[in-house]
Amino acid sequence: MSNTLRRETLPEQLAEQLVNLIEQQRLIPGDFLPSAAAVAEQYGVSRPVVREALRTLEARGIVRIENGRGAIVQPFTNDQLSQFFQRAVNVRRESLVELLEVRKGLEVESASLAAIRATDDELRRIDQQVRKMGAAVGEGTTYAELDAQLHLQIASAAHNTMLLYLIESIREPLKVSIEEGLRSRAKAAHHSRVQELHEELACALGNRDAAGAAEIMSLHFDEAVLHIAGIATGEDPSKESTERQSLASVVSAR
Repeated sequence: MSNTLRRETLPEQLAEQLVNLIEQQRLIPGDFLPSAAAVAEQYGVSRPVVREALRTLEARGIVRIENGRGAIVQPFTNDQLSQFFQRAVNVRRESLVELLEVRKGLEVESASLAAIRATDDELRRIDQQVRKMGAAVGEGTTYAELDAQLHLQIASAAHNTMLLYLIESIREPLKVSIEEGLRSRAKAAHHSRVQELHEELACALGNRDAAGAAEIMSLHFDEAVLHIAGIATGEDPSKESTERQSLASVVSAR
């Protein structure tokens, strides 16, 4: 296959070729790309085109350019995804509910995998975290931070790198959604219900009950959507059957 590039949008084309080069040569974080002179010769372009292509890759977080040393492959990060989710939540209130719907799919699977794959030490840390949360019920910001940490612990215990990256990418908006959910639950009983579900989740994980952990995580998000969307019935949220009936009507109406 020829390395010669088409003559339009050369920097963008070259940037994609260099991404392919990184993948084909299995370059890892810390490795250097070929010199600008070598890249220019290999692809038949000028050095200004090479510099622009490298700046494009640097803006995407794929490489870091060091003067006098060259372009260094960077570790994979979720910065761009994180910025997207944070901006979406800041711009549109409706995005909170949408974010919860996205999180539900990710975190139900996370809980299911964690029940199977978590080490005993990870399960102990999850249980300890839930106990800390129990002592902070009613303390909005503190509880939200502990809650966000718990979800990341569960994602880590799922031992799925892609899943962890995705959940980490919504860490900040995750805290926003948790705080909003707690504010929407005006009654102390509602806060207690949130903690009750977390305790049941920790128990299911400890028993390595994948189906149970998934079901509890799913219910946790279903109830959060009800409250944040302002569709809570006003009944005691600890009455699971009432919540499920309300949820069914919401789902059918969406």
